[in-house]
Amino acid sequence: MNKKSRRVFFQQGLGLAGAMSITPLLIQSLQASEHHSDQNNGYQTLTSSSAPHTSVKIIDTDNMPWPPPYNDRGWKSKILFSDPETGGRLLIIWVPIGAPGGVNHYHNFHEWAYWLSGDFVNNEYTSPLQRTGVFQQFREGIFLDRPAFSLHGGEEGRLDSQVGGTCLIMEEGGETFSVIPEDDRYSDDWKNIKQWTVPRIIDTLSDIPWEAYKPANGVLVKRLVDDQVRGFRARIWQIPAGWKRSAETIFGRAYYHRQAHQFNFVLNGDIRIQAYQTPEKKAEEITVNKFFYVEHPPMSILGIANGNVTTDGCVWLQVTYGKGTAINNVPIEAPNYIY
Repeated sequence: MNKKSRRVFFQQGLGLAGAMSITPLLIQSLQASEHHSDQNNGYQTLTSSSAPHTSVKIIDTDNMPWPPPYNDRGWKSKILFSDPETGGRLLIIWVPIGAPGGVNHYHNFHEWAYWLSGDFVNNEYTSPLQRTGVFQQFREGIFLDRPAFSLHGGEEGRLDSQVGGTCLIMEEGGETFSVIPEDDRYSDDWKNIKQWTVPRIIDTLSDIPWEAYKPANGVLVKRLVDDQVRGFRARIWQIPAGWKRSAETIFGRAYYHRQAHQFNFVLNGDIRIQAYQTPEKKAEEITVNKFFYVEHPPMSILGIANGNVTTDGCVWLQVTYGKGTAINNVPIEAPNYIY
């Protein structure tokens, strides 16, 4: 059996989009006894925190520089989060015009993605023996929830990326295998798989309408995934221009989780948020805008500010894990509000 690690597999050009070899980013520990606001290279902020609480991480991804391409096809990536224990990463990938997908392959880990711009192509399969799959063109607004053991890849002679583009993607860490015998990354590991899975793919711009979030006037929500068995939830939130929040409103009230890990990504607009060093200390307010990343790890305290919190309105993607940053079948706990 010719097994290859996920990292080697990507280095040889066969990840979600045919290539994703990335050097890990050294991330400062959020477990320091006390941490103060910090700007790294002008695009990253770690809010103040004191143990047992941890920092909220904020990244202005537009100002975060693209590293040089990591292959001869011009692929680039920005790493927003890295889990040293699992090897999982949350990143933004950039693909050039004409980018193809990788050949038919699968992962033994879960991944999710949201397309920010442009397009990318893949084909979806139900059998490792299948060579012509259902064509899928991912475009702005499409959300992907791909379980482990889901077959996908590109096919020679079919449509490639038409305009290139960018994608926010979380790969939780593990191994990836090709099922094409002619490929030097092939592994016969697929013969041990008893059940192949299928992904959930949602065009969030056209296929799912906004719903009123009734506990808070003016707030809208799109529920993409709400899976308590897997301990995984994905939602898109919207607040209108000029929306105001009172301190009594539960929606947006500052809270922390003891073990849940949450990722937020602003898709458009602006919003004023607040983070706390401890529940007793005054909040630190920060305005985030389009393509800002806000990470809410366990024990960090985060909420929406009070008063007028947005000028142009805001839409953001929010993904929550019950524990850690991979599917582990732990239900998502209720928030621990600080007031």
